[in-house]
Amino acid sequence: MEKKDSIIKYYQKQSRFYDITRPIFLFGRSEIVRWISESNVKGELLEIGCGTGHILKSLSRNTDCEMTGIDLSPDMLEIAKRKLPPEINLHQTDLADFNSKEKYDAVLLSYVFTLDFLQIEAHIKKVKQLLKPNGKIYVLDFHRYGSDLYKRYMNWHGIEMGEELLSSLESEFKTEQLSIKKAYFGVWEYFIYQGTNVRD
Repeated sequence: MEKKDSIIKYYQKQSRFYDITRPIFLFGRSEIVRWISESNVKGELLEIGCGTGHILKSLSRNTDCEMTGIDLSPDMLEIAKRKLPPEINLHQTDLADFNSKEKYDAVLLSYVFTLDFLQIEAHIKKVKQLLKPNGKIYVLDFHRYGSDLYKRYMNWHGIEMGEELLSSLESEFKTEQLSIKKAYFGVWEYFIYQGTNVRD
């Protein structure tokens, strides 16, 4: 089964209880909303992997951006459509296949890169193409395993993590803010990142 198909199948089931279960391990979502709000981002904002619209809903209350969300899962997007204001544009696609003529002032990815860890370099390149010069990238994602047991558990759920993701972001963007935090006393680490698309 291809990676895209496996993700769609996984979230077909997970969408039923996603909003109930994710707060216990997808940490940092309210903080990244605060970062974006405090950065006073204006213009067009794109969330890649918007899921059920949790972050977009918060951003709609805390920013003046025009927002677009994309997600591969039709089941997750159906939930997002029910909870989000109609002016937020939603599209069923993934990052690789998202061919937008629009260039964005900000791009947000929350727990997206680690769903397909082998493609992080290609995905970062695509994000750079979608961003305006000096546009902002915001990333919230897993950073490092705290134990082999947790690694096996996350791999079973299709998640891979490693410090290479943050290193790649820091090499491709100008870092403006970075916070690395421990979850459950070090069972794993996650990070929050803000960078600028500075082009040579």
